Amino acid sequence: MQDITEGCWLVDLDYQSEPHLIACGVIETTVGLLLLDPGPTVALDTLRGKLATSGVRIKDVHGLLLTHIHLDHAGASGTLVAENPDVKVYVHEIGARHMIAPARLLSSARRLYGEMMDTLWGEFLPVPEENVVRLRGGEALEIGGRTLQVCYTPGHAVHHVSYFDETSGTAYIGDVAGMRVSGDAWVIPVAPPPDISLEQWRVSLDVVRLWQPERLFLTHFGVSDDVAWHLDTVARNLEVWAERVRESLLRTGDAVEHAAAFGNRALADIAAALPAEAVHPYRFFGRPEGSWYGIARYWNRKNAEKGTGGHR
Repeated sequence: MQDITEGCWLVDLDYQSEPHLIACGVIETTVGLLLLDPGPTVALDTLRGKLATSGVRIKDVHGLLLTHIHLDHAGASGTLVAENPDVKVYVHEIGARHMIAPARLLSSARRLYGEMMDTLWGEFLPVPEENVVRLRGGEALEIGGRTLQVCYTPGHAVHHVSYFDETSGTAYIGDVAGMRVSGDAWVIPVAPPPDISLEQWRVSLDVVRLWQPERLFLTHFGVSDDVAWHLDTVARNLEVWAERVRESLLRTGDAVEHAAAFGNRALADIAAALPAEAVHPYRFFGRPEGSWYGIARYWNRKNAEKGTGGHR
């Protein structure tokens, strides 16, 4: 495990045997550990093993802080609660119902991932309702000597929240500030369907700025200490991506063609900013072509509202 600051660690879940894709945050409190985005069930053995190297077991976990319920962030939650029934699961109220009764969430995910669903993410067990702590944003969670501010931060997902640990000055922000492997000179948005909202996303980035954090913790991947640069870069790239998708919707061609062209252009931008060996995580996991579909859905919805039509 990697120290972030005193009492806060980062665990690389080595997702699909690859480093620097999914990070779980570990926060020490006097009542037990808090796990920030415990990741998918397929990576749970890695999480257990790395915690064990520091003498930590699942029974030492007090709570799970979920930024949102996408499978790469929250998939292992039900399994962890089954192992330790005292664990509390903190999640936005919109996402809470899907943690308790995940059938609709899993059906939607299976349509997207098909026969690869179990290989990619593993089992998703329901969380008993009595273990769920519903959040709306605006709470100050007092847990074992730590104060964690909660803000509602949609844009990537309608049920997204972020947490600010006042003790360490760390903002745990899930996917709001995109994907950046620690220290890389580039940040990409993560914008899959179905909940992308550019208006809400801009506000959410401003919310994170208002905390004036000393560092950002990204689930994908790691810690960014250059907070202002990071937030400015992801905000700018989000606008660039949004405009590229909007322009593509005005051209002939099908979605697959547009998404592939968009993804190739985004990967070229990444390759121009980073050493060749650093591009792999963004291609393998960031998959910018997938963000074309999320942003296109946003534009098609906006166009339908205006009565101007959508994708040809």
